[in-house]
Amino acid sequence: MNMNAHDLVIPALAGLAGLVALIAAALWVTAANGRRLACRLATADAELERLRAAVASASGLVARLGERQRRVDALAAQMGERLGQLELRGEGRPYDQAIALVRRGADADRLMNNYGLSRGEADLVALLHGQRKTG
Repeated sequence: MNMNAHDLVIPALAGLAGLVALIAAALWVTAANGRRLACRLATADAELERLRAAVASASGLVARLGERQRRVDALAAQMGERLGQLELRGEGRPYDQAIALVRRGADADRLMNNYGLSRGEADLVALLHGQRKTG
């Protein structure tokens, strides 16, 4: 059996062609997987960008709400202080009016009816501020 170089080259080339075909198929599968992964990565990047925008928007909203809450708290404190001042002013007003009425000659019963004073309060105002009888 006499073998020449030609007999060895043809099977080697056939094997090499098979290897090249196998490598080409592997490259084609790898490229397809790479395209699929690139598409998924682009989708994930777009979603990440959308989420970043949503977080930035929410952060801005929280900051604005915090500022509004601080303003509301400050206004509530001012209103509470003002209400306290008005209540203090209002507490003495019926007495001032009752004193003026007693000085014009009203009696304790009229003070009770007009200003809601108790018997003791009306008697005291009448005694302290009423016209003194000289005898």
